[in-house]
Amino acid sequence: MTLLNVEAGLPSQVWAVVRLLTHLGQRVAVDEARALLSPPTLRMEESKSRPPFDAAVGSLLMLGLLREDNDLGGLALTGGAAALADGEDLAAYTAVLRSAVLDEERNSNLGADDSMTGPRDLTRALAWLLIHDPMEPAINWANAQELLDSTDGEDRKIIRQEVLPLFPNPTRWTRLTHWAPALGFAAAPLLRAEGSGPLVPDCTVAVRQTVSALWPAGERVNAVEALRTLRERLPVLPGGAHSLALGFPSPGENVAGSALSFALLRGHEEKWLRLEHDDDARHILHLHDPDRPTSPRSVSDITILEDRRG
Repeated sequence: MTLLNVEAGLPSQVWAVVRLLTHLGQRVAVDEARALLSPPTLRMEESKSRPPFDAAVGSLLMLGLLREDNDLGGLALTGGAAALADGEDLAAYTAVLRSAVLDEERNSNLGADDSMTGPRDLTRALAWLLIHDPMEPAINWANAQELLDSTDGEDRKIIRQEVLPLFPNPTRWTRLTHWAPALGFAAAPLLRAEGSGPLVPDCTVAVRQTVSALWPAGERVNAVEALRTLRERLPVLPGGAHSLALGFPSPGENVAGSALSFALLRGHEEKWLRLEHDDDARHILHLHDPDRPTSPRSVSDITILEDRRG
């Protein structure tokens, strides 16, 4: 199973299964869970495709977040999902799901070939999306084809040819428009855009949740060290391991790149972090600032302004 395939569950369907199991707080028989999540009217509409319940269960099993053992009582959450409590907010679930999708072992040999088993197809798509500038026009299916599949496509020149095509059909792009925002790596454009499923490569949600999980409010972190840590936790960011595996160049050891710069600048504007500059600092991070495109913004430290519950 692959996550951009029609046989896989969508994030909202996967969330429904997780919410049910965290609410019941115990193992649940497969048939009981199916009955609770798939009312008769829904099951009548499923005759021509894989039922959403089965698709969601299959995706959770593949991501190591669910275990199915009828001898022990049916379905039970495992891995990071097992730690979720009843009533846990969507952000906690998103962090667990994102960690499972980006897991190093599930994405081994990411750039070696076009294998789409596990989350590899989604991981490649996310890494590709985040090499683009959020301030540029939103990317739709037609743009993606031009960038990746045309002979002169700009992105085709840098991505490893072994992994192409990323989107062999429009269905996989449509699935990305569900998964990328759900994991905090993209957003819909503020103004209506033309084309099929336009996406803005805005990773602010993923960065904000990761920052909140890593550092408590009031802590001041060296900006270059923060860059290194964020790339480790979110390896689809430019300069991260998954991005590098696909052939995308790193912006630099002390250069954030446009997507991460956008997220950090938003954080400063929204006041969940503060970007600091010390003229005497030994390590300086350079951010791409749309207000000064010819001169990068220098940041020495980042102060966290929002606590872990914020």
